[in-house]
Amino acid sequence: MAEIPTPHYTLNEAIGVCLALCQRALTEVRALARIPGPEGPTGRPGIDGKNGIPGPKGDPGRNASDLTYLQEYVAEQIEKTFKTSKMITQDGGRTLQWVLGDRIQEIKTATVLDTGVWKDGTTYVPGDGVTLGGSFFIAQAQTNTKPGQSTDWRLAIRAGRDAREQRNEPAQIVKPVRFK
Repeated sequence: MAEIPTPHYTLNEAIGVCLALCQRALTEVRALARIPGPEGPTGRPGIDGKNGIPGPKGDPGRNASDLTYLQEYVAEQIEKTFKTSKMITQDGGRTLQWVLGDRIQEIKTATVLDTGVWKDGTTYVPGDGVTLGGSFFIAQAQTNTKPGQSTDWRLAIRAGRDAREQRNEPAQIVKPVRFK
């Protein structure tokens, strides 16, 4: 059996897809409500096919009398689905699992996870953030290399200067402001 690739959506995109699907279903219901019933049989032909007697009236087509009921039913089912669903994550938010009944949909996020100070020998995955020497790096690929020594890491925040430098400028005297 072929495996369907995991979609890479944010939570808002996934909800948007669900709402768009429901909107499409309502559009289909509305279209079905406008389809006429089957055509009745034709009457007997007249002279040379002219002026024949009209056939009996066909069955009535669908009407939209139950459209409001259908819209409310669909809205109730969507609300019920959202109330019974849950969102879980097993990797700190990098992958969200949306549980809908017996189905599980995975949503990949682009969340950067701060994994603390870089440790030699640790394998980091894309999106892991580490500090090293006062700088903050984000892993771009699965790696165990030291940040700053390969393209597996992107420098996000460069270390600042120490605030130990002393200014040699004389202190300025601040004169009070007087209002007239």
